[in-house]
Amino acid sequence: MSPNILIPMAVAIGIPLVFLYVVRRLDLYASGGFQVVVSCFAGGLAAFPLAFVVNTSALKLSIALLGLSSAAALLLIKTVVAPVVEEIGKSLALAWHARGTEFTYFVDGAIYGFAAGTAFAVIENLYYLRSAGDPLGLAVNRAFSTSLMHGSASALVGVSLGRFRFGRGRTRGFSLLLGWAGAMAVHMSFNRVVNSGPLGPGLLALAFGIGIGGVVMTMGFIRWGLREEAVWLRETLGLGLGVSQQESDVVQRLADINTLLAPIEAHFGAERRAAVERFLRLQAQLGLKAKAVSMATEPELRARLEVQTAELRSQMDVIRREVGVYCMSFVRSILPPDAEPMWQGLERALAEAPEPTMNIWQNLGARSD
Repeated sequence: MSPNILIPMAVAIGIPLVFLYVVRRLDLYASGGFQVVVSCFAGGLAAFPLAFVVNTSALKLSIALLGLSSAAALLLIKTVVAPVVEEIGKSLALAWHARGTEFTYFVDGAIYGFAAGTAFAVIENLYYLRSAGDPLGLAVNRAFSTSLMHGSASALVGVSLGRFRFGRGRTRGFSLLLGWAGAMAVHMSFNRVVNSGPLGPGLLALAFGIGIGGVVMTMGFIRWGLREEAVWLRETLGLGLGVSQQESDVVQRLADINTLLAPIEAHFGAERRAAVERFLRLQAQLGLKAKAVSMATEPELRARLEVQTAELRSQMDVIRREVGVYCMSFVRSILPPDAEPMWQGLERALAEAPEPTMNIWQNLGARSD
């Protein structure tokens, strides 16, 4: 392949994956399993051919049964039919995993949904590159607009499923319908914008704004969920789970993990520091799973969650022995309960790096849907 197509392909694939990586990294407690992220990504890939067949059939039926012109039928499919079909298709794997133990709360749902939507967008990007007059322009256009919209819309389904994760009876079904409604509304609105006229700088900037705004919305949901999960950890982590108060305090400051564990690395080395970080994240996962056990309404799900908490305890015991008594004592001394004001002062003293600005590409004539 020539660079003329390889570079656009790299952009069309790479940029959405970078955004997925950023969203995934927001999960401080790593409660969502990487295997489930991969599975939902695969589900998003599989959803594209399914949606393509359904959308193509609907296009033919619109022309044959409704007597619409090809242009009118295509606009109908893009702005009404495709958003419905594609959002349902992207969420099938997500709905399946919502029944499992790796779907703890809506933080997981947002990440799983974003993975499914990103996968769908990557395949769709490659499909449209085949016939693009300006492959690089189209790739950049879609990478910062359509791709992010797909990920964010699917994340809404995941958030809804996770929010009503432990609901009773019809509540779960309602949560899926609510997620679909939100995702379809976002998708329809976006497609109406990009198909409302020639895609000049104004419409392109609006499309970029919707895409990037969707990512910001997804990140906001994740941060909201993390705050609620922090409350769960304060409720559940304790001696009943084999976690000391000092260890619990450290777990609840995982956002400062690099600063907190710097003394561990200085005294015991990088390998021991990595083991301590794994131990702390396992403790966080244990606390979240314990809360999930208390909220689960189905006996089968509760039993599977209890098995998972037992496995987490076993993994923690192995790492605790690996780290050693002296190092664990050092960990417990990092953040004693009465040291909170000191760390709050440290947070205020640490200057946050400014976010990089993003130049908006203008004068791209390629159309996205």
